[in-house]
Amino acid sequence: MTKFTSEERERLAKQGKAMPDGGYPIRNKADLKNAISAYGRGVNKPAVKRWIKKRAKDLKMTDILPDNWRI
Repeated sequence: MTKFTSEERERLAKQGKAMPDGGYPIRNKADLKNAISAYGRGVNKPAVKRWIKKRAKDLKMTDILPDNWRI
């Protein structure tokens, strides 16, 4: 799992590749898989799920999402 510095998270948030607070940075397939795995640790699960689904769609990788998330 990739470790992101605060600066990297801030930069990715500005680029639209992480949540506004820098959480759940998703740049590629590996990051997407890590975010899905980390979903359960999220504080605001509905927002985290929406974010992960959005990035999966942006990356054209919705096939990686759990079956019950593909709506």
